[in-house]
Amino acid sequence: MTTYAIGNVKGNYQLLLKLLEKIQFDPENDCLWFTGNLVNEGPESLAVLRFVKDLGKKAVTVLGNQELYLLAIAEGFEQTEAGDTLDDILNAPDRDELLKWLRRRSFIHHDSNLNFTLVHAGIPVEWSFSQALTFSYEVESVLSMNNYTALLENRQRDQSRWSAKLRGWRRLRFIVNAFTLMKYYKEPGRLDFDSSGAITSQAEGLLPWYRLPDRLTTNLNIIFADDANFEDDIFPGIYPLPAQGNLSALKLGAIPERISLACSELS
Repeated sequence: MTTYAIGNVKGNYQLLLKLLEKIQFDPENDCLWFTGNLVNEGPESLAVLRFVKDLGKKAVTVLGNQELYLLAIAEGFEQTEAGDTLDDILNAPDRDELLKWLRRRSFIHHDSNLNFTLVHAGIPVEWSFSQALTFSYEVESVLSMNNYTALLENRQRDQSRWSAKLRGWRRLRFIVNAFTLMKYYKEPGRLDFDSSGAITSQAEGLLPWYRLPDRLTTNLNIIFADDANFEDDIFPGIYPLPAQGNLSALKLGAIPERISLACSELS
């Protein structure tokens, strides 16, 4: 069996199918890991969501910010914006089934045999691996229960510093934002949830989350969605999958092999 990790699909179903053809994906024997952000931007978010869900145990996906955005819209806590491509999901006959399935996804996945860890954005420098699992479960347990709407209603970016003393919604908000939005640290201990774009375009002083000293997860091989063009920043144990302009698969093994497909190859 071969496992492939795939970057943000963002509703581009045809590109996903083309990539799976290129890697010769066999649903009987292979497994796919997705970095989240399965939906939005591309024209076929509904098809992507149905496809990944129907793969059952042959697919693992962690939650990204776009999945949480979709859930918040579905509950009336946010409004769609120009350029969103989520209406096909929101109007689908199986909408409730798909959204319920999303609410039962995790924020982190680890395979000890493969020795790889999957997240959407990253893991804060202050968290150990066991803490990351525990904190993820704190949010997942709320998101999967009947009171999940309260979590969606309280989505904000007001807490940028982690503290074990955080309680209530401030604690859960930080955990959610860390797993789905973090890219940079402004300074040790303070995450930046707002900066976007390539690392070369950032203000002085911002550091990629994985480059801070004393990070407690340096022993992990971490796969995540690359929204900031980190791909050229080679760093041990860090495997960003490009999220802009193409779709990339990482064949997991002792020596991971990257396979990319550009949007221009769809013709």
